[in-house]
Amino acid sequence: MDFRVTAEEEALVFRLAEVLDAGTQPQETQLVEELGPDIRQQLERLNVKDWILVREATDGMIVVDLTGPAWKAVRSRRDIGW
Repeated sequence: MDFRVTAEEEALVFRLAEVLDAGTQPQETQLVEELGPDIRQQLERLNVKDWILVREATDGMIVVDLTGPAWKAVRSRRDIGW
């Protein structure tokens, strides 16, 4: 796992954690609609860095979950209310 993430990638990880905690597996197309087209590159980088687990679908990737270390990083942040 590559722990070097940009501020934008970190913000996306926290957004993904919110959506996953709500019981939804976010689709790439939904994230692009919500957050803009640059999200595609961030998702790909997070996948390569082993922060997210994805499943490929016909209309793009679906974020199935965060990896264990990613969840641990998210949960350890006290400044965001978790």
